[in-house]
Amino acid sequence: MSIVVGIAPGQDNRAAIELGIVLARTYERRIVATAVDSSAFPMAPVHFEGQYAKRFRKIAEAALDEARELIPADLESEIVLHESRSSRRGLLEMCEKAEAYRLVVGPAADGGQGRIGLGSVSNGLLHSARLPVALAPAGFTAPEAARLKRITAAYSGSSTSADLILGAAMVSAQSDVPFRIASFAPRSRVVASANVPFDMESSVIDEWTNVVRRDTDKILCSIEQLHIKPGETDVVVGTGANWASALTAVEWEHPEVMMLGSSGLGALKRVSLGSHAMRILQHSPVPVVVVPRRAKESYMNFV
Repeated sequence: MSIVVGIAPGQDNRAAIELGIVLARTYERRIVATAVDSSAFPMAPVHFEGQYAKRFRKIAEAALDEARELIPADLESEIVLHESRSSRRGLLEMCEKAEAYRLVVGPAADGGQGRIGLGSVSNGLLHSARLPVALAPAGFTAPEAARLKRITAAYSGSSTSADLILGAAMVSAQSDVPFRIASFAPRSRVVASANVPFDMESSVIDEWTNVVRRDTDKILCSIEQLHIKPGETDVVVGTGANWASALTAVEWEHPEVMMLGSSGLGALKRVSLGSHAMRILQHSPVPVVVVPRRAKESYMNFV
């Protein structure tokens, strides 16, 4: 199995490559750096189509050369220029061909520094991928020979996120990486849902925090019954005036990833983000791994 890293020709791919290196080292997988050549213009004259295709291929090959220079020699790697009708389709084809364990993509070119920015390709992948998609924030770098220092599983109170926690615990145990559970509560969201006056805000937040801890205690008991040993598990709750402050209210390691469950999935069980998950993704200070909704026993195969 491999870590497939999507290389965007003509863009800064360092964040995606650096995250791919960290994941490959942590999970002991090879890296497959892939640029997709989808340069054909179906409606253009042959002369112009050929010129554009040659120029695009040259840019793609330059991007792959940069990836080749960044990937350490001690990691098994493969550099691929894959032809396909679209970038999204091509990356998914390579994931299937390379038996991908993770698909890693970088931020959109116009994304804010330190934040995950979704472009047309990454947004499309989140709605069509059948495997976890790791999203690197803009400017992400990692120390030489770095492995993940921690895996955080985001808990929202749903059955989907409960299954995610079990899966994250499994991969934590397999890769010997510390594990924790985190839940986030912007005051505006919690108080609005409770429909209480402003002067009762603090008590509502406290009660909500107690509910989260009680629920996660039950999940941790399930982990013990499954004989999963991810190490001592911490539970943190981040609160703040808004999503950004709630996410930064908890402490983060570097490098660390947050695993985020999806919602609203159809029969094919592909990735789809609900509004709660999207807010977390948009404000996360660390890379996020979006995981398809599956039964907890399936997580052993792909988390």
